Amino acid sequence: MTTTRRRFLASASAFTLAAAGWMRAAETGTANAFSPIKGKLAAGKDAILFINGDSTSYEPNGPYFLFAKAIGEAMDCKVVMHRWGEWEMGKPTGPKQYEAPVALRDTGKATLTVYLATLPGASATEMFTNARRAQAIDAIPLPDCCILHHGHNMLGAFQSLPGDRTSLRGWLFAAIGMTSLKWPGVPQVITNQNAWKRIDNYKRALESIQAVAVLHPSLTLVDSHAAFVTAGMTDDLYRPNDVIHPSDGPSNHKGAGLVTAALMSTWTTAAAGQPFSTPSWPAMPDKGLADWAELPDRKNVEAGKSRDGKALEVSFKDAESSIGKKFSVGETAAISGKTISISALIDVPPKMRVTGSFHCKCEGEPRLFILRSGGFSDGRMLLVCAGIKVDADQGGMPVELKFSSALIPNEPFVGGPLRISGVKITEGGLPKGVTA
Repeated sequence: MTTTRRRFLASASAFTLAAAGWMRAAETGTANAFSPIKGKLAAGKDAILFINGDSTSYEPNGPYFLFAKAIGEAMDCKVVMHRWGEWEMGKPTGPKQYEAPVALRDTGKATLTVYLATLPGASATEMFTNARRAQAIDAIPLPDCCILHHGHNMLGAFQSLPGDRTSLRGWLFAAIGMTSLKWPGVPQVITNQNAWKRIDNYKRALESIQAVAVLHPSLTLVDSHAAFVTAGMTDDLYRPNDVIHPSDGPSNHKGAGLVTAALMSTWTTAAAGQPFSTPSWPAMPDKGLADWAELPDRKNVEAGKSRDGKALEVSFKDAESSIGKKFSVGETAAISGKTISISALIDVPPKMRVTGSFHCKCEGEPRLFILRSGGFSDGRMLLVCAGIKVDADQGGMPVELKFSSALIPNEPFVGGPLRISGVKITEGGLPKGVTA
């Protein structure tokens, strides 16, 4: 998806603020990911909010400009917005840094600073590539809360069989895990975005997001999707001639207002100051079901231990090269009849993409599952496939995990070197322990 760049300040209409009843509410509620940041603002302390979003979060009358202003009104705080300056992924349409800050509210006891890392056309992991990470992630202060607002651009995730969500769930877990590796314990929110106008194409993302929210402990789900369904997905909730983007223009931002209302509903019910943290799934202790054993099965690769002895350094010689392992009889028995998740922590050089694949029998047939992190290249990445249901009887067929280099269109083949710091196969739909 792309978006037209617009230069106008956000406005907050009666629809998005007063009519929703958010003005300086003094409510009690339950602990969620907004509780700590809400408590800081209520106590007159400055706070930081980080948002990782796609084009539906980009516009100055979009949901996060409106959300930031609504928080300012509810908490009587100043609001400063830093929006990412790049507005079309893969094209030279803006610097890879935040734009100059814009004051959305000038009065109040404390200051809410918002870093809106929004990139039209992007998936959930794009901000973590080295080309963006230094400015988008590493240069900003420690956030008090992080929001993940993605899904629309992730519908191309591989499906092993109809209804398979293992790759798309893994892609989302990768983004959540990379966030928590950078900021351990920081509360995280995930939204299920908006329904598409009168078509069901978003179903894959919706089901995957909602499953991830159930599987991951202490991850707060904001249900912005249901409001569009309840409202009938009418034309005024979307941009003109658009079935995806909520309306977010200066004269009509009703669609963005629905997303903002869902966010503010969760904010309003958050018990201010109550403890809440989102644990880092990569750091959760888990011995795993099978030892990755330095991936001994190799085809056209050069591989060896890193100098520090903590990783495996690999260079692929061509597009047919791979490194992996075939499971032993005992390892196959250990995963058979179980739901498993696979994760890998890999450092990838520029202009190289790495794909992970897992072969096993599922629902009576040989299946291929893909460890996903989108079109990620250049940087430290998590590759994840979450919730593979392995048949109890593998029928003697080989069970195999392997990694290979994926070709990038219009680019020469790059085979490395890459650094594999860990691979973990664990039981259940939640990946765990790849860095533990």
